[in-house]
Amino acid sequence: MRAVVLTSTMRRHQYVANVIAGGMEVARVWQEEKSFEPLRYASSAEDEAIIRRHFAARDDSEAAYFAGHDAVRSPTTRVPRGGCNDSGEIEAMRQLQPDVTLVFGTGLLTPALIHAFNGRIINLHLGLSPYYRGAGTCFWPLVNGEPEYCGATIHVLDTGVDSGPILAHARPDVDPNDGPHDIGNKTILTAARTLLAAALAFDGRPLRGVAQSGGGRVYRRADMSAAAVQRLYRNFADGMLPAYLGDRAARDAKMALISLDEIGEASRA
Repeated sequence: MRAVVLTSTMRRHQYVANVIAGGMEVARVWQEEKSFEPLRYASSAEDEAIIRRHFAARDDSEAAYFAGHDAVRSPTTRVPRGGCNDSGEIEAMRQLQPDVTLVFGTGLLTPALIHAFNGRIINLHLGLSPYYRGAGTCFWPLVNGEPEYCGATIHVLDTGVDSGPILAHARPDVDPNDGPHDIGNKTILTAARTLLAAALAFDGRPLRGVAQSGGGRVYRRADMSAAAVQRLYRNFADGMLPAYLGDRAARDAKMALISLDEIGEASRA
């Protein structure tokens, strides 16, 4: 199996790219510059301080969870925001003749790129689709007091918003003492392994997953606010995780999730 990986520049993205390279041949990794600037959503100096502390803590947590992954270990092309959609870059990807193209953390990809690898492009979405789609989908469940919806979705990439057929879901092993960034990083740890296993399971064949149904919630980057960050930390202080873990079976039963063991059957449905 030969893969092209399209990702971004943070340590989490480099970790996922390196996990993939540890299990299959990676012809090249495209790293697209991140474009999210959370401080632009602050309306006061106080708001800015709240948001800044939250994201500084995220960076510190990622440095601890993904130590040793400060660089991609495969041949790499670095492109600006939106650069993966450049026609020259798409042609360079095609020339490598990948069996599968794996995506995690880029900006929106154009139909031209998606169609270039039609049926052979898999996305790692941090969030459980169809329940949470769009941006911040391991952040908003915690803001909404719904830690059971933290996880990731491995799905065939289409032109919708995290809407393609699902190959597998991945969820973190939550501990009552976890903080928000522990949950996010634990999700990435298990999602990277699931993405690799899903790619290997199909061995270059056209991918067929389970079609998504139901609208769920869609969040935009512009929904980020200091008030949401404060609500998230209040939920943790008020015992959100122990309350969830004490009733985990019932709360988890609300979701219809696809396990890694089912993806072989899903691909032939």
